Amino acid sequence: MKTTYTTVKGSFSLINLALFILLSLLIAPGCKKKQAAAGSDCLSKLDFTKITFTDNTGNTLFVDPTDWTNDATWCDQEYSLFHTGNLDLTGSDTSKLFTLLFPNPLATTGVMILTRPKLCPFQCVVVNRSFQVLDTFSLPNIAGNVERQLYFSDSTKYKHGQYYRIYYAAHSTRKLFFFKGHGDFQVH
Repeated sequence: MKTTYTTVKGSFSLINLALFILLSLLIAPGCKKKQAAAGSDCLSKLDFTKITFTDNTGNTLFVDPTDWTNDATWCDQEYSLFHTGNLDLTGSDTSKLFTLLFPNPLATTGVMILTRPKLCPFQCVVVNRSFQVLDTFSLPNIAGNVERQLYFSDSTKYKHGQYYRIYYAAHSTRKLFFFKGHGDFQVH
């Protein structure tokens, strides 16, 4: 009887072990998918290839509705591009802004336009598709129209045929990020 019990127990354990392994193999891939989805960030969803096409004088030829507007939401990685600790917000205020880059696509230079009726610091950060910061700059804190010539001629940073993104943010005493957005461009 002791031998029979051992045989039954051994058979039962092998069946349980086989079922456990089979179920583990079936369930494990689903768990990994859930973990990957929970750990992913917003950057994987960014599409730099949709651009607002403009000519050499700033005329819009095709509009990407997500470019050069006020983005309603940003993820933490996008906010982290901007350093706001030393901003001088004296006299700044919120206002409706207009931004645009032309021409787009561009060869090595472009002009960024900013129109703002009130004073507010305005920062820009250029990133590649890997979200590596390539350049940072700010526009003068003056009300009215500001144009800034931008140079993308450094071939170690800007490659022919590649897409890039300019993030921009306007700041005021009322709201630190009252106007924030992005514009995609291509170097050709």
